[in-house]
Formats: sequence, C-alpha cells, structure tokens
Amino acid sequence: MTATDFKIGIKEIKDNLKGLTLQLVVKNDYRPYFNLREFGNAILNEEQKGNDIRINQVWTTAGIVGVKSIKALGELIQTGTVIAIQFESFFSHTTESSFIRSFGALD
Repeated sequence: MTATDFKIGIKEIKDNLKGLTLQLVVKNDYRPYFNLREFGNAILNEEQKGNDIRINQVWTTAGIVGVKSIKALGELIQTGTVIAIQFESFFSHTTESSFIRSFGALD
C-alpha cells in the first residue's frame, strides 16, 4: 500500500500498537522501534524517498502470522496475542519500463 494509505490505516489502530515492538525493514537493513513517534518518523522518511509500506509478519504468542491489511492487523491485535509487527518499505514501480530498468536494462 502507498505510504499515505499506510499512515491513514495506522492512525486508526495506533492506540493498539502501544507497547508492541514495530520493526521496519528497509533496503539492506532493519530496525526495531519501541515507540510510535520514532516509528512514525521512519515511515515519513521512507515516504519522502517515494517508498510504499507493507506488513511482512506479525509475531504472536502462537507463532508468526501473515497479515495483508491494516484492518486484519487491527483485528489480530484485539486478540491480545501480538508481540511484534514487521513492516517493509519498498519501491513500487509505476510503469513497466521503470520495472525493467530496475534490473539494469537500458532503453
């Protein structure tokens, strides 16, 4: 989802995220965030780079769960079993030629 859509969705469940470890995976690195302010600043930084955000994994007391939407994440958090959430920043190509060029192909 776009960073803007992600921010809107996260605002809806932000109170439920308090106390959880939020991990953001960026190109060649990852970092845990223990408060929403630092995590929010990291998301803004990725948005400035033109990157989108997706939910990678949700760690629960029963194991790792895959979640694809903010709504599903909010519902899972309500169960009280969520320990941490991993998000990923990625560049989403808007055109086919942009995608092809990302592999080093020339025009």
